[in-house]
Order: sequence, then structure tokens, then C-alpha cells
Amino acid sequence: MGGRFWQGWGIAARLLAIAVLPASVMFIAVAATLYITAQGDVRRDVAARGQLVATALAQSSQYGLVSGNVAYLRTTLRHLIEADPSIACIDITGADRQAVVSVCQATMPREYNTFEVPIRIESLPEIDVFEPAPTPPASRADRVIGQVRVTMSPAPIFEAKRRALLVAFALVLGAAVLSCLVGLRLARRLRDTLSSVMSALRSIRQGRFDVHLGTDHEGELGELQTTIVQMAETLDTARHDLEQQVAKRTRQLQEAVNLARQADADKRRLIVRSNALVEEERRRIALDLHDHLGAALISVRLEASALVARARSRGDAEMQGDAARIAATAQSIYATTRDIVKRLRPEVIDTLGLAGAVEELVRHADQVHPVARFTFQAEPGLPDVRGELAMPAYRVAQEALNNIAKHSDATLTSVTLSALPGTGHLRMVIKDNGRGFDTQSPRSTGIGLIGMRERVAAVGGELRVTSAPGQGTTVCVTLPLPAH
Repeated sequence: MGGRFWQGWGIAARLLAIAVLPASVMFIAVAATLYITAQGDVRRDVAARGQLVATALAQSSQYGLVSGNVAYLRTTLRHLIEADPSIACIDITGADRQAVVSVCQATMPREYNTFEVPIRIESLPEIDVFEPAPTPPASRADRVIGQVRVTMSPAPIFEAKRRALLVAFALVLGAAVLSCLVGLRLARRLRDTLSSVMSALRSIRQGRFDVHLGTDHEGELGELQTTIVQMAETLDTARHDLEQQVAKRTRQLQEAVNLARQADADKRRLIVRSNALVEEERRRIALDLHDHLGAALISVRLEASALVARARSRGDAEMQGDAARIAATAQSIYATTRDIVKRLRPEVIDTLGLAGAVEELVRHADQVHPVARFTFQAEPGLPDVRGELAMPAYRVAQEALNNIAKHSDATLTSVTLSALPGTGHLRMVIKDNGRGFDTQSPRSTGIGLIGMRERVAAVGGELRVTSAPGQGTTVCVTLPLPAH
């Protein structure tokens, strides 16, 4: 409890307590000692005086008690009480314990002490005048003829000493106040020093190391101030060196970032160029297949059809069958060639644009996979994107639909195309209800997904894949639209 009581005190309160408490405790201790000592002295004085007064009265009142001069005794006692206020009451009794004289103050004190002394006289021997004088005895017996009881009160004596006690208390209080003032002055100087030290430490904690402390103190305080100043200088130097190192590392990092950005830009340009070259090569191969192989296959089919007609006219069934198989094979190869040409260079991109080409992809996938359902939706306001500008989105949709057909086991897939108003970007969302996968797993990133990311990043777009086991997969592609 005491520890918690001190914990809430600040430096000023603690220094004030250190300065005032010892002097206050000293004043209380000295004042209590003086008071208790004065009370003891008064009680001892009352005891001595009471015994002395009782003894003196026992000796002086022998004659009055024997002669019966009560008036004399009362006058003597009254004068004695008037002369000494500490005597509260004097009672003289006879041998039979009956009161002979009793003189008291008007008011009896609450605290008093009683002292009793017997009144004795010597017993006289019996003498016969006709007999020779006897030999005096060795000792004579005393006879008690009464009792003196003196009641003393310490209050008047203590009251008489009160002035001296007050003077002593005043001196002790003055010494305590002087000690407090000296302690407060020393505490104030110590507090000012500690306050400046705390202010310097706060500045250091806030990163301001330009601190100045007057190091005029000697001993531990001067060493503390000097140490703080030296520590601040050391920290300032260390901070300056660290800032230089940070600035150097920042420049190096900035250079590395610039190089990485340049490399990334070069890589994107290379990817764009490579994709353009690939698309151009695909277009050339598609044209060659369409123009040469397609024409050759059509010629073969026509020749085979003519051969079928001649064989039928001659009645050569065997030749007719062989010619028909050649015509069918040529037709099959021609259809396959057409499909390859479409994959290499979809004509719908140039004729129908991006929306039509993607819709054709979705329709083809829906026809090829009768178990799964594929849907397409193009939101209103979609700009018409054709040619090479539409190719990245078309290839991403093509790869995503192939992945869904091969790996997802999905029963429902939706493809949505929309334009983001005010941003100049196109968004394509491909969502399925397949088995999904863990996107954080290293094995979840295949070559197809990497190619999709690189193709989209090369034209300044963004691709996000959201998936979880058993919860399907969502591929969101954002591509910049061409400026009109």
C-alpha cells in the first residue's frame, strides 16, 4: 500500500516531502519530549514540595494542636494556601482521626496528590518532687497526637512552566521552519536540476538531440548532466551517420527499383512484341493454311467427287467407294483445317469484335461440353473493340475456358463483359462452380495462369484469381480500353 501511495507522487512532491517531513517529525518529537519532561519535573516537584510542606506543618502545628489554639492553626494554613497555589487543601486531624482544622481552595483540581505526615510529640516522664532525680533514660518514646494531610495539585506549577514551554516550543518551531526553508531551497535546486534533466531526456526521446544543460553542479548531479549531454551528442552523431546510410541505401534502392521498373517495362514491351509477333505468325500460318492447304483440299474433294461420278457411270463400285472415301477424308481434313485456322486467327475478332468473339467461344464450349452449362452476358455500353486490341482479352478467355473444361469439373460457368464508367477500363469476369483450388499453394500456379498474368500485365491490365477448395473459381480481368 505504501509503495502504491508513493508511486503517484511526482519529483516536486517527493522533494517537498523530503524537505518538510524530517523537520516536522523533529519538531513533533522535540515538542513531545519537552512536554513529557516538563510534566515529569512538575510531578517530582509537587511530590517533593508536598512532602516538605506536610513535614513542616507536622512540626509547626504541635503546639497549636496540644494547646487547642485552632484559630492560630487555621490562620497559618490559610496564609500558606494563599502563598502557594499548588496546595489545594490542608487537613489536620486529631489522634482520634477527627478533623481539627481544614482549609482548602475554592475549587478542587481534577488532578491532585495527597501527602500525610503524623504529628508527634515526646512523652514526658513522671517526676516525684520528694524523690531524688532519676537517671534520664537512653531514649524517649514519641506519641502521635494528630495527622497532617496536604493535597497538592500540579496544575498551577505546570501553568507557571507553560511560558517556558511556549518559549522552548517557539525555538524548536523556528529551528524546524529554518530547516524546512533550507530543505526547500535545496529541494528546489535539486528539482530544477532534475526538471532540466527530464526535459533534456524528453527532447532526446522525441529525436531532438541539441540539448544544453548547465554543468555547474559538482558530484553526482554534475556527472549526470555531463553524461546526458555527451549521450545526446553521441546519439546525434549516430543519427546523422544512420541518416547518411539510410539516404545512401535509399538511393541504391531507388536505383534498383528504377532498374526493376525499366526491366519490367522492357519485359512488357518484349512480351507485347512477342505476342504481336506470335499473333502475326499465327495470322500468316492461318492465311497459308486457308489459302493453300484449304484450296488444295477443296481441289482434292472436287477431283474425288468427279471420280465418284465417273466410277458410278461405268458401274465400277470399288472405284466409286474408294473415291467417296477420299472425298470424305478431304472434307474432314478441310473442316479440321478450318478449326485450326479459327484458333490461330479467329476471324470473328475482326468481324464481330471482342464481345462477339468471346460469345462465340462460350457458345462453342457449351456445344462441346453437353454436361456443363456455359453462359455469356455483355452489359450495355460496352465499346466495340476489334483487331489486335481485343486479342489479350480473347486469349485470356480462351485459356480460362480451356482450364475450366479440363480441370474444374464445373457444371455452370458464366462469362461477363462490362465497361467501368469513368475509368477507361474493360472488365471481364469468368466464374465457375467447380472444385476450386488453394491460391496460396505453389502448385496452384500453372503455366497457363502465368501466361495469362503476363499477357494482361504486358498491356497494363490486372488479373485477379479468387478460389478456394470446393467453392469454385473467379477470374477477374481488367484491361485498359483504347483511347478514341
